[in-house]
Amino acid sequence: MTKRRDPIETPLTSTIVYPSSLFSLEKDEVYPYERFAYNILHVAVEALNRKSLPEKIVVDFTRLLPASSPWSLNASVRCELDGAAKPLAFHFSTPELVPAMMYLFVAVVAHEFLDETQFENFCRDPLTFRARIQLFVDGASAAVRAYRQSGFGSAVRAGYMHLSLTIQHLYTFADDYNLLAKLIANHEVAHAYIEQFTYASVLGECDVRAFEFLADMVGTAWFFHEMIANTPNTEEYRKFRGMRSYAETIYSNSLATLRAQQVLLVFMAIAGAQRSGGTVSLAGGKSHPGGLQRYFLQHIQLYTLIESNFSSVISGDQLRNLQDDWDSRMDTLFRSGLIQPEDLQSLRDDLNCDALNKCADLIEELKIGDVKQVGPTLREICKRFEEGLNSND
Repeated sequence: MTKRRDPIETPLTSTIVYPSSLFSLEKDEVYPYERFAYNILHVAVEALNRKSLPEKIVVDFTRLLPASSPWSLNASVRCELDGAAKPLAFHFSTPELVPAMMYLFVAVVAHEFLDETQFENFCRDPLTFRARIQLFVDGASAAVRAYRQSGFGSAVRAGYMHLSLTIQHLYTFADDYNLLAKLIANHEVAHAYIEQFTYASVLGECDVRAFEFLADMVGTAWFFHEMIANTPNTEEYRKFRGMRSYAETIYSNSLATLRAQQVLLVFMAIAGAQRSGGTVSLAGGKSHPGGLQRYFLQHIQLYTLIESNFSSVISGDQLRNLQDDWDSRMDTLFRSGLIQPEDLQSLRDDLNCDALNKCADLIEELKIGDVKQVGPTLREICKRFEEGLNSND
């Protein structure tokens, strides 16, 4: 059993709990943990302050959820309450191996998916994309075997060695890993920000799904603002990025942001394989809507934000290129079998429609200004869904 290191305290009353043997590893093996914690703190401190919530934040890489394992691909947040049921602190957690697994996934699958040349190979033969996923699974399995035999430190080292990853690769994969970590961090912090903890004891299945949709919407809004809306319009930034114009930087950042959402979709499908016994799946369950519906809503939201805020900056051709790029990558995911027919069928789930209406209600009830313009869109989606069902009767 891996021993826990004493928590690391910072002036921001934050605490990071690392597995102690992490500090016997190399820089590239430690990086995923440090960067994941940074992304949580980066968004949580400001977000919780805006809601006058306590900024006492714990990021714990050693806590297991019930019925999970040290390699279960998930993350969670819980609120610590005082005797009067007021929040004292927020605990963000992943099982021990999750950040390392995320890095392996980025190095073997996500980076290739984002690379223009390699993606063309996936387009021509989607089975090569499945082969990359299998390669990641092989590396993850090597880590799991080592964990069972020798514990955490040996597991991380075994996963890296199986995939021939060294410190020289860190610069290549760091930015892509950061995008995935940022998306996951935004979603978990959003759960705290919307104060879901105040409803925990009275939530039904529809309500829980509604809060998941709402956390998705808030997290996407934050991702848009950090990655696109806050892009500096300066010569210094363009020189740093090697770009010629503000329009080029907005287009480039928009492309990267949209693709990052697709990377998260792939990661969700692989996480679903853990729950389903090996078959990739975007099935949700009682506490989560189907992953494909969640992704489609996030994509619609992000693309709409780009189009409505920057149509006077980037050209019509660039907007069409964004959509064409998305179409091409989604087509490849469908043809590779990563998205299953069952995932498409789940889009017709009546409970998800009810949850979307409930999500729109929550935006108004909780006064979530970050997504105040999303509510009417959610209601319109539900209306069209119901009309489509009625037309098929």
